[in-house]
Amino acid sequence: MDRRKFLSSATVAATAATLPLLAETSAAAESKSKDPKQANGWNFLLITADDMDGSMPGFMGNAVKMTPNLDALAQGSHRFVATRTAAPICQPSREALMTGMIPHRSGGIGFTAIDSEIPTFTTVLQDNGYFTAGINKLQHMQPPGRFTWDWEAGGMNGDPLTWDDRNPVLMADRVEEAMGAARAQNKPFFISCNITDPHRPFYGSPEANAQDDNQTGPYKIPHEILPEQVVIPPHLEDLPDIRKELAQYYNSVQRLDIAVGNVLDKLNASPEKDNTLVLFVSDHGMPFPFAKSTCYSSGTLTPALIKWPGMSAPRTFDALTSNIDILPTVLDLLGIDTPAGVDGTSWLPMINGKVTSIREYTFTYMNTEYNGTNYAMRGIQDHKYLMVFTPWSDGKFTLKYTDSVTGLTYKALVAAAAGDPAVAKRVKQYTYGIPLALYDLQKDPGQRVNIIDRPDMRARSVQMKRALLEHMRETSDPQRENFETFLRGGKPVVKQNERRYQHYGIVEVPVGPVG
Repeated sequence: MDRRKFLSSATVAATAATLPLLAETSAAAESKSKDPKQANGWNFLLITADDMDGSMPGFMGNAVKMTPNLDALAQGSHRFVATRTAAPICQPSREALMTGMIPHRSGGIGFTAIDSEIPTFTTVLQDNGYFTAGINKLQHMQPPGRFTWDWEAGGMNGDPLTWDDRNPVLMADRVEEAMGAARAQNKPFFISCNITDPHRPFYGSPEANAQDDNQTGPYKIPHEILPEQVVIPPHLEDLPDIRKELAQYYNSVQRLDIAVGNVLDKLNASPEKDNTLVLFVSDHGMPFPFAKSTCYSSGTLTPALIKWPGMSAPRTFDALTSNIDILPTVLDLLGIDTPAGVDGTSWLPMINGKVTSIREYTFTYMNTEYNGTNYAMRGIQDHKYLMVFTPWSDGKFTLKYTDSVTGLTYKALVAAAAGDPAVAKRVKQYTYGIPLALYDLQKDPGQRVNIIDRPDMRARSVQMKRALLEHMRETSDPQRENFETFLRGGKPVVKQNERRYQHYGIVEVPVGPVG
């Protein structure tokens, strides 16, 4: 499928998202106790995907129809189709979700622990009598003292479900066991079920075949998507190897969907079926160029679904939302007070028809990679425009320590750049960055044309610069000084190889242009 068809399907989703908001009366929400120690007793099942782009599910407009289980869940859920992750990379995005705080305010800047006194879903719900269970990806929620699970699985204590396993049967079995453990203690549960798909290595790649029993048994999907069937997203080129890798990614998305279906089957077969709040979200966008590890649109757009007992007719919301809103929204629904200092805003007033929006702009924050390399970026956007500040972009330093440059796609772009000036320009944009850029998301969904210097964009540019600077000052953003320096005409300086941001024992890495 070509880009035109992709954009057409996205337009259908956007049109659905703009249906008039109707007032909703939720008896459960209206009757919730104001006493933080008297929650309403609902269970909470949080299901997360790993690296799933917001354009992948059918309910978000994808025409390939590879997510039947998520689409079925969406039919009975409120759908938030303009949700952005606070951070376009694994650990800080998950810590933002679990705290309701932006990375540099919680301390979870990169692959680092949040500050030791920050409340999390785990601590707050435990304090309110919940049984807490964490399944998979637990190493991306640190420190352990802020994520003290009553029950855990996924590479812990000899569990056969390893932290990076994509077995959709084992995942559902662990959810069933966690529900049983909570039932044995006569407590409501909070289960954080974190599915590894569609993270690299993708389905059918040599690395994935070695890891996942050659895609046999529970790892196999019934109907593999072929390269000619994929939709080329607007930020990538239509090249054979890119189609091949996108097909692998799509098939990983399919296996994620199977895992979600299995988990929901376990819930629906349990006594907790009618007393559980379910929320699905991805941590960030796809691990491809101009996506993961960047503040470009495909790095930050995530699908988000929420349903709870007794809710009224499900609807689609296109208001600007963020994954930092999830904690206050869920606590609001459970009847539990939100801790002081949370940056997110509950969606419940929108759902109940009291307001139509909760923010003018969405902000996104990229800082350090897993090895400590600082690819600091900041994004500010509304529905029409995206401004991206890239302080590391100095014409010499390059983006190369990220899994988005591994695999087939980036190599295909570099190879094509040798004979195609347009692709060469695109590779330079990605690899060397642009210090400050403005994009028209409606006319240029792939963020290919920087319009910041256009005379007709002057007022818009000034407005968004001021809003970003004000936000940086209010939140004590560590890149504020660099942004002020840039606005004065100076050159930002981004520190590299700081040991406090290095993870998994990785030693210093060389920085500078690709040799």
